Amino acid sequence: MGLTQNTIVIYTSDNGPWNQDKYTKNKKGHPKNSIFWGDPGPLRNGKGSCYEGGYRLPCIIKWPGKIKPGSVSDHLFYHPDVMPTLADLTSAKCPKTDGISFLPTLLSKAKQSNHAHMYWELGQQRAVRKDNWKAYRDKKGNWELYDLSSDIEEKIDLAHKKEKILKDLIALAKSSHQPARLG
Repeated sequence: MGLTQNTIVIYTSDNGPWNQDKYTKNKKGHPKNSIFWGDPGPLRNGKGSCYEGGYRLPCIIKWPGKIKPGSVSDHLFYHPDVMPTLADLTSAKCPKTDGISFLPTLLSKAKQSNHAHMYWELGQQRAVRKDNWKAYRDKKGNWELYDLSSDIEEKIDLAHKKEKILKDLIALAKSSHQPARLG
């Protein structure tokens, strides 16, 4: 039917690997050394965390005739960007969202919009990223600061050395937070 030449395939995940002890101690139904339980490589932590290992993940997209096979992009996007991208792709009207279409990146166009900052929260954890700076708040409310350009493993907390940057990122986190609501 020729569908392989007219279909875009997106392969990704919704979170990093389940690598924490609470998940790996009892791998019911999963083969020993299953890649599903995986290892986040150099990234810190995994599923259930707002550290990089919790949500930084690969995205593989196949689109014959549109995306050059073997091409690689370092464009930073997150799941809310998928709907605007698919709407852009199909010329559909996209509902209001904070997502940004990454279709220009897929088509290797030079003009790609980027997020001014990105914000995540999970339970009491918070994370906000602007450029290569990332602030992380743990479950107890303590803030940490990382320069992801030189510390992708989030090992060197710069919160006490770069207080102005941390203060600015905390302000972005506070302005990005929305109370949970039904529906």
